Amino acid sequence: MAWSRKSKRLSGLYQVGVEFETPSNVWNVANPPEDWDFFSCAPKADSLSLISEVDQLLRVAGAGTHYQLLDLPATPDRGEVKHRYYELARRFHPDRHMDHPEWAPRLQTLMDALATAYKVLSNDELKNRYDAEVTQLPGPEQREARHLTQQWLEKARECLAEKNYVGSILWLRRAIENEPHCSSYRMMLGVSLAQVPEYRREAVEQFERAIELDPGNLAAHLHYAQMLEHLNMPWRARPHYVRVLELDINHREARARLNFLDTTAPRHATRSSLLDRLTGRISR
Repeated sequence: MAWSRKSKRLSGLYQVGVEFETPSNVWNVANPPEDWDFFSCAPKADSLSLISEVDQLLRVAGAGTHYQLLDLPATPDRGEVKHRYYELARRFHPDRHMDHPEWAPRLQTLMDALATAYKVLSNDELKNRYDAEVTQLPGPEQREARHLTQQWLEKARECLAEKNYVGSILWLRRAIENEPHCSSYRMMLGVSLAQVPEYRREAVEQFERAIELDPGNLAAHLHYAQMLEHLNMPWRARPHYVRVLELDINHREARARLNFLDTTAPRHATRSSLLDRLTGRISR
């Protein structure tokens, strides 16, 4: 058993997560199977070192190249790109660290960056276009602006980790001023705005803009769907969960929410006004 917690929806019941890993005698069985002797469990990574590695990769994602993020040579073949991407995805996917929900925003942002790098470097046309852009080094003013953006983004992540949404909104607005076409920044701003009832109208705008800039931004679709559900608009949330599964067929949360909507959402529910939902006057 990897984790357990009280169910948020079913009173008195618990949710349990089970991981199937390398066999080891963690339960001190008196006579374990003989073939267990052939396996050895690698020690779990230290939490502090792992999240430090995540932060380091996020800095590379913001200021470096796709090659640097995936730690690849200048001319990798598709096999190398795929192997390295899945190696990092297995290590840093949020589903692997459900016992640390406070890491979720940073892990999801990193996964978005890794997925973008994989998508570009595994497609010859996109890779050639990207290589041409990388060779055009920015001038001193652009480098300074990018450096400031990364500082503001780091401050925004710190605020998100502390659930200081007003602070994260401030820093993300500044980052977007410098890089208005960054889908992931707008997704993070949408997440922060959605936590403040007065800002939900703008949260909708930021999520939709993030998806417009990058239709493959899985996190934007997921968080937007979650907000729409919270606003009692499951019919609008559903297509975004579907899109998440199109991008990641094994995404457990999206599949669970779709199953829930398909089995429990009433087809003739009374829909209160969009303005009421955006301003926090949500009918219960």
